[in-house]
Amino acid sequence: MCLGGAMARSKQRVWGFDKAERQVLMEATAELAALHAVVTRAELRADLDGLWLVKATVAELDEMYSLVEALMAATRSRKRLELLEGLRATLCTSIDGF
Repeated sequence: MCLGGAMARSKQRVWGFDKAERQVLMEATAELAALHAVVTRAELRADLDGLWLVKATVAELDEMYSLVEALMAATRSRKRLELLEGLRATLCTSIDGF
């Protein structure tokens, strides 16, 4: 068993999303307790123009990424798809640690 991989996946990262993205995430995770906990522990940052920030593990962010991809596959709305694409991009950045 490689502990390096497990340790890297447990490292905390910062991820941010806006009010509209938060609303989509709250609805999408309502019955997914672990992912809902990630969204609800985010803190509103007025100093960052109302951005919500959360510290999460790479594993949590990876699960959120999978959820966002599933939501993208299920949507037909161009506006919602653009919002989800933005979420996916910020998740990539946070997972990679940039």
